[in-house]
Amino acid sequence: MASPTLHLSSLLLSLLCTLPPFIASDSLLADKNALIDFAAGTSHARALRWDLATSPCVNWTGVSCGHGSSRVVALRLPGFGLRGRILPKTLARLSALQVLSLRSNAFVGTLPSDLADLSNLTALHLQDNSLSGSLPLSFSNLTRLAFLNLAENSLSGHIPDLRLRNLKFLNLSYNHFAGSIPPSLQQFPTSSFAGNDLSPVQPSAIPAPPPPKKLRLAAVLGITAAGCTLGLAALAAVMILCCFRGNCEGPASDTRGKTRKGQRSPEKDKAGSQEGSNRLVFFDQSTSAFDLEDLLRASAEVLGKGTYGAAYKAVLEDGTTVVVKRLTEVAVGRREFEQQMEVLGTIRHENVVALRAYYYSKDEKLMVYEYCRHGSVSSLLHGMLIIFLVCCIHCCCATLFCYVGIAFILDSYVGIAFIHMI
Repeated sequence: MASPTLHLSSLLLSLLCTLPPFIASDSLLADKNALIDFAAGTSHARALRWDLATSPCVNWTGVSCGHGSSRVVALRLPGFGLRGRILPKTLARLSALQVLSLRSNAFVGTLPSDLADLSNLTALHLQDNSLSGSLPLSFSNLTRLAFLNLAENSLSGHIPDLRLRNLKFLNLSYNHFAGSIPPSLQQFPTSSFAGNDLSPVQPSAIPAPPPPKKLRLAAVLGITAAGCTLGLAALAAVMILCCFRGNCEGPASDTRGKTRKGQRSPEKDKAGSQEGSNRLVFFDQSTSAFDLEDLLRASAEVLGKGTYGAAYKAVLEDGTTVVVKRLTEVAVGRREFEQQMEVLGTIRHENVVALRAYYYSKDEKLMVYEYCRHGSVSSLLHGMLIIFLVCCIHCCCATLFCYVGIAFILDSYVGIAFIHMI
């Protein structure tokens, strides 16, 4: 017969195992009430479609939950026509929130200082509203914040010295800030502060870069030899992979080249059948100088085909050149597609091509990118690899070109790494 102590231990263990679901349920209920209070304090032109009888993790527009649907971790409501103030003690109660995007609405009033209580927040997008007042110094408590976009509001006063060590992207442009840029934010480009009344950074405040260290001949030869070995290994791997996929003869080469003048491109034939209510959605209103009809009339050139569809170079009637990615192998709903496009549209990095606009309909999905005139990343990378190998063979006279090739490959890696941080 088991002892009473053993029975008591088993009972306590059973109780402990049942506690987490109750705790998670209470936390999710608190998140739900916070969202309801936030929505009640605003008016909105578009229906939020929040069914109060269900969990916020079940088809609530713009709401995303974490693993196991236990907590709300993201709220994305861009361009929903939301009006009013962001009331205190509403969104700040979403203690597990990581992404907050309310851009392109009509919010007024000041930034609630209690947003600084969102200790898990990594991205805050409130650009293109009518927010006023100062930027709270308490935002320094957002130690995990990596993206902060407050552009195109009416914020004023001095910019506080936030000292956010994880901040990777900052945009405070086109507000009414005055004074000087604090030292902790001077590493960001001047475009992050454009359209404000800020005094320029004094040259003395920028530390001089350390003098470059000269490499000895032995070190240069060692680096070159190691690089040559790695380059040959990479080239062999690429050749084996290409042969394995059956692409050694270049079957995609016959898909390249311009379409004949007057001939409609594939995306024109497909997109031309869409209803007129669908429009291109731009991330930067200043660049919305063309619409879907302009893309349909543009001359097109096939650039290549990837896993999710083909890419075309489109030259508009006014000479503007863009790249249109037609997503033929993507089956996704409008809500999920728009959320993914919003994330991609916020990426701004010197090594990443910016997404300018997108288009969604039931039968067609398009992504419009800026056009790079220096060729595709694939051709440049392969070209740099060949140059790198040649330079390694003639290292005594072409070491500089080796460094250029290495720099290009590293820049590509930095761009890819930045995308994976989003």
